[in-house]
Amino acid sequence: MKEYINIIQLFFSEYEKFISLGISIALFVVLALFRNKIAKSILSVIAKIFLRNKESYKKPLKESLQKPLALFFLLLGIFLLFYINFAIPILLKAFKIATILIICWAFVNYLSNNLFLLFHFGEDADSKINTTAIKFVSNILKIIVIAFAVVMVISELGYNVNGLLTGIGVGGLAISLAAQEAVADLIGGFVIVFDKPFIVGDLIQTPDLMGVVQDVTMRSTKIRTIEDSIVTVPNSKLADSAIVNLSKMEKRLISLEFGLEYSTPNELIENCQTEIKQSLIDDPNVLPEPVRVNVSKLDDSSVNLAITCYSNTGDINEHLAIVNNVNLSIKRIIEDNGVSFAFPSTSVYMHK
Repeated sequence: MKEYINIIQLFFSEYEKFISLGISIALFVVLALFRNKIAKSILSVIAKIFLRNKESYKKPLKESLQKPLALFFLLLGIFLLFYINFAIPILLKAFKIATILIICWAFVNYLSNNLFLLFHFGEDADSKINTTAIKFVSNILKIIVIAFAVVMVISELGYNVNGLLTGIGVGGLAISLAAQEAVADLIGGFVIVFDKPFIVGDLIQTPDLMGVVQDVTMRSTKIRTIEDSIVTVPNSKLADSAIVNLSKMEKRLISLEFGLEYSTPNELIENCQTEIKQSLIDDPNVLPEPVRVNVSKLDDSSVNLAITCYSNTGDINEHLAIVNNVNLSIKRIIEDNGVSFAFPSTSVYMHK
């Protein structure tokens, strides 16, 4: 038995270089030929372990990382082919640098293809706004990943990165101080995109203006006002404002007030109130509750009636059409009861 072991040891010692060369070539061939299948199998296992109940994430993960992982196995085969036979430090350093670059590529590739999916935007989200935001966030993350990769490569090459990091920090601080307004607008853009107080096409009202949102970028929002002019509002200012999204209204307030002559008997006023209220309740375009018809004020020259109710639409054009019909219906009721609307008047008394 010892003789066989000695023969084997002697064989390996005499042909060690050839055996190492054969093993390295075999590993290279296997990794080069089956790199795609190996990468696909590894990603499938990872998806099953970490994305067990998330089918929508599995395919993007495989599509984004398969090529970088396959390239890594090809690189690993080349590295083993040379390192097993020529174990020199520069080969290990070159392999580390190439691995860092492949990992950077994998991160960038995954962020480019899957960032929109990761943010879970709903079906009602505005795709134009979201696409702008995702591109911007993706570019920032890519820059960060590439910056880390560059720093790691420089470190692997033996250079001191402390000075470089200090310079980047000072430069970043100087840029942020010089562009405070731009940074504030970008942050405001993120607030608008992710909080979603409105989307393109919505009618909104702020303390300064009212109009339809035409476009949203990461710096500003364009609004077409009622006067048909385009106003560009910085996102930082818009995000700090109270925003009323009129397009999200499911009903709209109808508030009317008009005056009747003082000479009108109380019975006729009460009769008009009853008929107006009933006509509003019977109107299919007006919500039956609440409907209020009250004497709101005894004005200088009139008895004022106040009417409060809601139209059953959020569309401004439909709402105005309903208000038009309500006004005409009220006028008809007042005239049918023989009551006159009051006009501003002044009584002048002359004494001898």
